[in-house]
Amino acid sequence: VEDGLRELIAAGLVASDGFQGLRQLTRGGGGRRRPRGGLRGGGGPAGRWAPVRAPEGGFADVEELAERVAGVLLRRYGVVFRDAVAAEHFRVPWREVLRALRRLEARGAVRGGRFVSGFVGEQFALPEALEALRRVRKTPRSGERVRIAAADPLNLTGMVLPGPRIPAVRDRSFELVDGALAGADAAADFAPPAPAGASRAAS
Repeated sequence: VEDGLRELIAAGLVASDGFQGLRQLTRGGGGRRRPRGGLRGGGGPAGRWAPVRAPEGGFADVEELAERVAGVLLRRYGVVFRDAVAAEHFRVPWREVLRALRRLEARGAVRGGRFVSGFVGEQFALPEALEALRRVRKTPRSGERVRIAAADPLNLTGMVLPGPRIPAVRDRSFELVDGALAGADAAADFAPPAPAGASRAAS
């Protein structure tokens, strides 16, 4: 069974619901035998495995796939530009996504322009996202506080929000006040430790 799973994984035909089973199957055995008892005895790979099915009609070409990626980014962020999606890991190159966004603009599905200041390159936005930006700009600041988990995809510190990048560490969070990082030293706890002797040199 394990040999069969290895062949199916190598062919990209099955996927697991976790990483532990994949680690067990790909880790070098070093000649050691697994405990007896098979899958029921706990000797088999962990997790559940399921076939990976190709979409009906085959895989999309590059342009179609790039437009799907562009649509996902627009729904996720509202306003899309290169710095905003720096943390994303799509296999489609940004240049193809950019061409797809230009095609969507030509069809009138999105708007192109300069919507967020401080960034270079082309920007594209959904019409409803532009309306939301206008409402926020006209709304007076009220000191609204929002706490976001550091591992949340909305953690755009160091990319869209000014200041250092807060690592996506589980069980940590940061706070925004009126959309800005709370306090000048809000990310101090997330910064890597200073090298030995740095404090003495500073003093």
